[in-house]
Parts: sequence; structure tokens; C-alpha cells
Amino acid sequence: MDASDYATMNCIELNELMSRVSAELSRTAINRGNVERTDIPTWVLGGRKVASKIVDRQTARIEHLREQERAIAAARLQKCGR
Repeated sequence: MDASDYATMNCIELNELMSRVSAELSRTAINRGNVERTDIPTWVLGGRKVASKIVDRQTARIEHLREQERAIAAARLQKCGR
């Protein structure tokens, strides 16, 4: 969703969207932590490299979700007040 889409949403829709984005952010962060803590045997060739790529991808997704949360919060504050 684009930030301009938030301008057309009402307060209830913004709150519901914030809830979904927050839940997705939490799930992604938990998954990233699980991957980071996984003990990959040394005999698995490229295992650490793959895990590192997954963590990097999830970190990028978390940052994207945080940006989305900030944009929703700004639109909600402007449209709904406190």
C-alpha cells in the first residue's frame, strides 16, 4: 500500500491495518530470531550462508514494515487525532 492510500481510509480501517502490520512485523521478527538461533551443522554446505541471506531478507522486511507503521501512524494522527 502506498502512503496516499491511507488518506482515503477512515480511522477504523487505519486501526485495523495497523494491527495487521504490527502482527506481521512481530511474526517476521520471531522468525528471524529463530533462524539466527538455529544451530546449523558444519557438514551442511552453505548452510550458514543461506541462513544469513534469510536473516538479511527478514531484516529488510522488518524495516519495510516499520516504515509502513510510521506512515499509518502519521495518517491516523492527522485524520483521527489522538
